[in-house]
Amino acid sequence: MNSIITIIIILVIILTFEIETRVALLIPKPVCDVIDDFGAVGDNKTDDTVAIQSALKTCLKVIFRAHHTFLLRPVEIISNRHLQIDGNLAAWRDIATWPNSTNKKCSESDYTANETILVPQKEALLYGIPPLNNVIISGNGIIDGQGWRWWPLKNNTSHGNYWHNCRPQLLYLGVKSITKYGAVENVDISGVTFKDSPFWTIAGRGLNEIKFHNVKVITTGCGYDESPNTDGFNLQGENIIVEHSFVRNGDDCVPIFPPSRNVFVHNVTCTCGNPPVAVIWPASNHAGPSGGGAHGRFFAGDIDNVTFDEITLQNTSSGLAIKSLSPFIGIARNIHFTNLNLKDVRIGIAINFFQQGNVDYVSNIGDMHTNVINENHPTRIVGASASSVLIENVTGTVTLNPGHIKCMGPQPCNGIQMVNVRLEGSTSTGYSCMNVHGTYKNSSPVPCF
Repeated sequence: MNSIITIIIILVIILTFEIETRVALLIPKPVCDVIDDFGAVGDNKTDDTVAIQSALKTCLKVIFRAHHTFLLRPVEIISNRHLQIDGNLAAWRDIATWPNSTNKKCSESDYTANETILVPQKEALLYGIPPLNNVIISGNGIIDGQGWRWWPLKNNTSHGNYWHNCRPQLLYLGVKSITKYGAVENVDISGVTFKDSPFWTIAGRGLNEIKFHNVKVITTGCGYDESPNTDGFNLQGENIIVEHSFVRNGDDCVPIFPPSRNVFVHNVTCTCGNPPVAVIWPASNHAGPSGGGAHGRFFAGDIDNVTFDEITLQNTSSGLAIKSLSPFIGIARNIHFTNLNLKDVRIGIAINFFQQGNVDYVSNIGDMHTNVINENHPTRIVGASASSVLIENVTGTVTLNPGHIKCMGPQPCNGIQMVNVRLEGSTSTGYSCMNVHGTYKNSSPVPCF
């Protein structure tokens, strides 16, 4: 009898130990150091991917020590995590062994091709899959994408536009196919420098309650020819703040994609690339599947209530922009550009729904006057446009011309207001306008509407 009791007691002890062990494994540790707790080396030679991914799965706060460089392949960020990055994270150097994403697609086709050919995107260095929430990334460290290894591939057309569209990002929150607000929620990113991304630097889709502050985005190349497609903050969602940040890159500084609303971009410096911009462009970065859906394959969506305030632009392609390509469908409304300081930008104002807004160009003169109707939505005109746009307190110098506002005849731009817009430099040609209605006050040169 005693032996039976003893056996039962031993079994209970073993079972209790197993339960406690399993529970302990399920409860994240509050704080971990990737070197002390998971064996990361941080010598910029050893592959630390496994150690760091284990830390992110196990710990609520993960510390990357200063004075160390952690060599990484892509790692996944999960919900309820804080990455304290005081050291450096460096992207794996071998392009040939860089993995594809399992949930993100990119297009080998041209943006407006009749048929969209989708293939797996190269995975971002840091990525989060929705539902994703309660993430903090902070510190004084650098996330280095080694982008200069990838940029020359942009001109490799052996696989169509693959190397133009499919290079990896540095940070991707969400997936391109999920644009519902709140897929990624409650994220705060501060202090960190994002350097030399192979493609877009910081990207997010389906965002809600997201804040970026005191963030630097830098590329060693200056402008599109040297560091192509290196957007700074490529974002889609609602209730987004980008403030007190610096961007030196080779493409858009802060592009906002549809559907988006309630976005505030404040006290940001943009150099070398393009300005902050509202982009009527599919959030997926390609047209929909051939045949389309309820809205047609070129439907992008709308952007509403976006403010770009206290922005400094230096040597950028333009001072402010709203852009699209002529097949894409959507409206940018209630867009405010206020208190902008332009320093030797090429074009002052670039609002253009034919050719992305960077040049004074219309791709097809017929687009200006032909009423094209969306067959799936007969009440909606095909095309992109803008309404209720405020451009106020914009001053500085331009090197080519003061700008242009080029809108489609079937869908003209309405409610454009220019107040205290005073540009100097190469302004003798004046503004160029097409299909635009608005008002102006205290502006020089005088607008053309």
